[in-house]
Amino acid sequence: MSVFMRKLALLIFLSFAVNAQQESLRMVYPFLPLAINPADAGAQKIFSAKGIFRKKPLFQTIGGASSSQQLMSIDLPLQKGSWGLGFLGYNTDQSYATPSGMISSNLGLAVVASKHEHWGRGNQLSYGVNLGVNQYPILGKSGSSELLGSIGIGATYRKEALMVGISKPTNRFDGLGDAPLYLQASYYFPVGDLHTLKVGTVLRKDLQTKVDLNAVFWYQEKLGIGLWYQQTGSEFGDPAFLGSLEVPLGLNFRVGYSYDFLGKNVSTLGSITASEASGFHQIFLRYDLDFGLGKLGQFRP
Repeated sequence: MSVFMRKLALLIFLSFAVNAQQESLRMVYPFLPLAINPADAGAQKIFSAKGIFRKKPLFQTIGGASSSQQLMSIDLPLQKGSWGLGFLGYNTDQSYATPSGMISSNLGLAVVASKHEHWGRGNQLSYGVNLGVNQYPILGKSGSSELLGSIGIGATYRKEALMVGISKPTNRFDGLGDAPLYLQASYYFPVGDLHTLKVGTVLRKDLQTKVDLNAVFWYQEKLGIGLWYQQTGSEFGDPAFLGSLEVPLGLNFRVGYSYDFLGKNVSTLGSITASEASGFHQIFLRYDLDFGLGKLGQFRP
């Protein structure tokens, strides 16, 4: 095959692949819930800083392909929990722009604001908006890029162990590539003495409807073991199946790790080598701080 034909084949492959790819920020909502719903900013009434480092493979071989991504969120309550403020940021090396200008980007920053209404016994209605700027590469990891603004909206309802939400997290100002609609719900059940099982689902609606399922079991509020089936995301729109572990380190810190067992079957270049036969490893760090509302000591599965 000539050099021209090889380049043409790669271009055609990328043109099809990027149509299905998800923005990396939306795929990490198991650890960064603010990524898909701006109404979550300040909803827990504590300052919370979260960071994720994604790597595939975890240890790169010489000459082998790899990918690394860094994602973070910060949110805090204002005016005794009536308002919330947050920030989102991410930097990835495996996101592509679609031919029609869809949402996939490889660098982004956003500011998030939310309002929280409280009534009765534990009812909380939150609604929020995020304004951001995203860098969109023209093709793959090379070539020129452009910066475009975006806006997202969302709402959640909470009552004790129940949470339901609806959101459209990133819609471009130029009218191209509106974000999918997300519907989410979760509920946690007490299981024996200090054990908790949290179950949830996320529905993603755009050209297709895809449903995620997840469950996290917390053993005596000290060890969280989770399973996450995500039809909404892995690279190029393939399903992901994550196993996760979370451990609190004292009152303020929490660390976690997850691995995508299905990601080893996905290569960003269309063919898999031994060094690429790995799903994404995700390392999660979280720091919480009470701003005087007395919420830090409450268990938050």
